[in-house]
Amino acid sequence: MSDRTAATSVTPSRARRGLPWLGALALVALGVDAVYRAGLGPKERTDLPVYLAASERLLEGKDPVGATSARGWPYYYPPTLAVLLVPLVPAPLPLAAGVWFAVGAAALVGGAHAARRAVDGAAWDRWDALAAALVALPAASALLRGQMGPPLLGLCAGAALLLARGRDAPAGALLALATALKVTPGALLLALPLARRGRAAAAAGGGLVVCLLLLPAPVLGLGGAARACAGAAQVVLGLAAAPGHVDVPGDAPQARDPHIPTNQSLASQAIRRLPEGGGRAAVVLLLGAAALAPGLVHAARGRLTRALALLLAAPLVAAPVAWHHHHVVLLPALLLLAHTARAGDRPARAALAAFAALSLLHFAVTPLRPYGLLGWGTLGVFVALAAAAPGAAEDERRVTRG
Repeated sequence: MSDRTAATSVTPSRARRGLPWLGALALVALGVDAVYRAGLGPKERTDLPVYLAASERLLEGKDPVGATSARGWPYYYPPTLAVLLVPLVPAPLPLAAGVWFAVGAAALVGGAHAARRAVDGAAWDRWDALAAALVALPAASALLRGQMGPPLLGLCAGAALLLARGRDAPAGALLALATALKVTPGALLLALPLARRGRAAAAAGGGLVVCLLLLPAPVLGLGGAARACAGAAQVVLGLAAAPGHVDVPGDAPQARDPHIPTNQSLASQAIRRLPEGGGRAAVVLLLGAAALAPGLVHAARGRLTRALALLLAAPLVAAPVAWHHHHVVLLPALLLLAHTARAGDRPARAALAAFAALSLLHFAVTPLRPYGLLGWGTLGVFVALAAAAPGAAEDERRVTRG
C-alpha cells in the first residue's frame, strides 16, 4: 500500500473519531454561555427562572400556572415540570442552569441516537449527519434558552425506539411524561390505539394520571393538581379559540401577543393577515386537523415510527406559536426523510435542500424572518415525509411480539 493510499484510508477514520470530541467541545461552550445567560449576565435570558418561579409557587402550596420570573415571563406548562425542578430551587441560579443544561444536552444526544436507531438501526452516515446539521442551530438555541425541546426530543425518540423493539409499556410511559411536561407531544398518544398498541396506550394513560395528578398531589391535593392542569389547558385552548393573544392565569400582568416576526408558525402567518374574529380560530383548527391526519393515517397502517415523527412535527406547522428553537423536535422527521433520500427519492432530496436553504436564509437574513421561512421549509419536509413510499423495514414489520 502506498503512503497516499494509507493516508486516504486512515484520514476518514481519524476525522470520524474526532467528531465526538468536537461535539463535546461545542456542548461545553454552549453550557458556559447558558450558565452566563441564566444568572451571571446582566439579565435573565433563559426560561429556567420561569420554571423555578413555578417550583417556588408550588412549594408554597399554590398553583404554579401563571408564576412569573423577575423578567415577567409566565409559566403556562402543566404542574409536572414544576414538581420535577423543585430540587433546583435552593441551588444558586448558575448551578441550577448548569444542571438543567446537562439534562437538556444528554436528552438531545440520546434522542438523536434513539431516533436514528428507530429508523433502521444502521450506523450514522452523511445523510444522517445532514439531518442533524439542519437542526443544529435550533438545538443550540434551545439549549441556551433552557427550552423544553431537547428533553421532549429525548423522551419521544426514546419512546419511538422502544415501540420499534416491541417494548410497549415503557414507551407509553415516556410519551406520558413528555405530554405531562408540555402539551404538544400529546398528539403522539393518539397514534397508539390506532396502531393497535394496547399496552402502550394503557401505560400512557396510567402515566398521565401519575405525572399530572399524583405527582403534584402531595403539595396541591388532587383537586389542586387538576385545577393546575386545567389552567395550563386553558392557555392552549385559548390560543386555538382566540389566537390573537395568550391569556395566562395567575401573576402574568397582561395578555401577550405571540404573533411577532420571529414566530415561524404558518398559522401565525395567516393570523397576522386576517381580521380579528372567528376566521382565525377556523384557520388554526383546519391547519391542526390537516397536520394531524397524515400521522394518524400512517399509525393506522402500522408505520409507527413515521407516524410519531409526523405527529411530533405537526405543531410546528399548525400551532399558533412556533419559535425557531422549537424546531429541534423536527429531527426524527428529517432522519426519516434522509433515509428516503439515501435511496434516491428525488422529492425527499428536494425537501431537504429546500429546508436547508430556507433555514439558512432565516438565520442569516434578519429582514426575512417575518415571512416564516422556517415554517415553510418545515411544511415541505412534513409533506415529503407524509407522501414518501414506506421503506422495507417499517415499524410493525420489525417488531418481535413476545
